[in-house]
Amino acid sequence: MTVVRWVVTALAVAGTIAWTFPDFHLGLAGALIGLLLQLTAAQAGLALGAVLFGLRITHLIIGLGSELKSWTRTNQRIVLRSIPVLAAVGITGQKPGVRRRTVITGAFAIACCALITAAAWLAIGSAFGKGLALATTACLCLQLVPIDKAGHTSLGWFVFGLPKLSGRRLGELEARPRVLAGMDAYHRGDIDEAERIYDELVKDHPDLITVVGLKVVTRCAREKYLEALQAVLALNGRDDIGTRELAFIMATTAGITVQAVEAGQFPAEVGLETARNMLNNAYEAGYPQHRANGTLAVMALVEGDTAKARQLAGWAAKSSENAPGRADDLITMARAWMADGNNAKARDLVAEAHELAGWSPRVAAARARLEIS
Repeated sequence: MTVVRWVVTALAVAGTIAWTFPDFHLGLAGALIGLLLQLTAAQAGLALGAVLFGLRITHLIIGLGSELKSWTRTNQRIVLRSIPVLAAVGITGQKPGVRRRTVITGAFAIACCALITAAAWLAIGSAFGKGLALATTACLCLQLVPIDKAGHTSLGWFVFGLPKLSGRRLGELEARPRVLAGMDAYHRGDIDEAERIYDELVKDHPDLITVVGLKVVTRCAREKYLEALQAVLALNGRDDIGTRELAFIMATTAGITVQAVEAGQFPAEVGLETARNMLNNAYEAGYPQHRANGTLAVMALVEGDTAKARQLAGWAAKSSENAPGRADDLITMARAWMADGNNAKARDLVAEAHELAGWSPRVAAARARLEIS
């Protein structure tokens, strides 16, 4: 698909230059604006569609560059960045009928993109308008191609791929509201409730990966990392798992292994190498490398590279999608400052982490250490 994107981009650029010559510079400017508009329209359509059709927005990141302002709730994170172009939206099902709601939301987002394209074609009287029209059209065509990978899901997959789901993957989708209820309990620190929901779910859906995921996070919340590791490793031998799911499983395995090493429950010389191999395999399967920054930060901390740990954890905290995730990254930064003898900076980070997820064992442990010191 990457090759297709480059080919379509090259054709759009060549077409713009040919159609707008000799004012091709205006045409290319229009094409750039058209690309940004269409990408933003896709995300805005998903966000508005989620609100209208009963899905939950898990995170909304507006703009590029450094973080200006952020709002982190228990199960939602909103970030405003310094360059107000582009956006990223995460959605999930919170009510029954997840497939139907998601398909309609995807169709609504496509309609938003189509409106942008139609409006652009009304402006082809100028070189700028011609570039705008070609770029929005090319971007819309690419969005219609069904793609479902670890780092990207297209609007076309929501509309054309999702209705074809069957078997376990459909079960994962339709069970999402119940799994989400368990994850909500985990996010607010009610681990007993999360475990109760897991016990109910596993009776009806023992084969669902998302149900296993709920077990994994509750085991980690109890600091039973080896049990969590066993649960996720058991998924690797299954033959009903696609490349996208496998990428997330391997990345999760790496993350839990590193946590086990940090907690002294797994030998560092074996665990860190295992985590690196798992991450490399996850990257090859399409897992976005920036999403591994939190895991890499803990690895750097364990290895004593505190400066690298702070940098990676800082990047991870800025791109975090929920309160426990951000709290975890802040604690990694705090522990790196503590290792360097700067408890003042560590206290500020731990204070924010405590507000986000004071129930977390890592947060509680770091806070206790600072109170003693």
